[in-house]
Amino acid sequence: MSPEVRELLDLIICEFAKIKRQKFILFCMLAAFLFPIPLTVLIAKDSLQFEQLFKLVVTFGDFLLLPCVLSVVASILFFMERDSDMLKSLLTVPVFKSKLVAAKLFVLLIVAILYSITGLGATIIGGLVVGAVEGVVFKLGLSVILGMMLFVSILPVVILIVYFNKSYIFSILIAFIYSILNFGISLNMLNFAPNNALITVLPIPVIMRWWTSYWSGLTKEYLVMRKPYMLSTLVCAGILFLIAAISVLLITFIYKKQED
Repeated sequence: MSPEVRELLDLIICEFAKIKRQKFILFCMLAAFLFPIPLTVLIAKDSLQFEQLFKLVVTFGDFLLLPCVLSVVASILFFMERDSDMLKSLLTVPVFKSKLVAAKLFVLLIVAILYSITGLGATIIGGLVVGAVEGVVFKLGLSVILGMMLFVSILPVVILIVYFNKSYIFSILIAFIYSILNFGISLNMLNFAPNNALITVLPIPVIMRWWTSYWSGLTKEYLVMRKPYMLSTLVCAGILFLIAAISVLLITFIYKKQED
């Protein structure tokens, strides 16, 4: 293992330790249970299948709640050094700020994946209550991918968090507005033209357009209506890659300028 990789891994472990001390990893995992529990009750009441439960949990748990959770984690990671004046101590050792940013973003990515997997676990438990559980391996892979994609979706929020460098409340407010806006557009996607800029540039609607292409059990009429809005994996990955590349560059640039 090269010294650069070893150094990055050490920084990632340090960043995890920060949020672990504040019990926030536990909070993130508990948050993943927030929607599966009541949605399991609703699904069982209406005698629906596990597939419907999975769709609902991903829609509300991942697309609505996860961006808020990740934004709070990002605030903790980027504000903790400022609030405790720890960054000055960190910079007395030869650590590049770009590596600090990379470590923080890697932690966010890992938290996003863990959240999605935990949400799937809670959904599987709920599925055992409502009936048979099917396609677990496929849904596990899909959950990991959705966690990675939704990590990318909050990078624009991280840019604002780092740029304004304000309080935790301000950051949570930004995250809430951003999540509700993206979620509302995603749910009302059919009210927009398929090539509308809002559902082609905003990351959460883009991910939703990709995810709906994997839905099963759609009626023929609904499939015909949805098909123009579905995105291929290649197109979705390309859009998210551009968002990620631009966002990481901006986050790194702003972080360096602010702390110089």
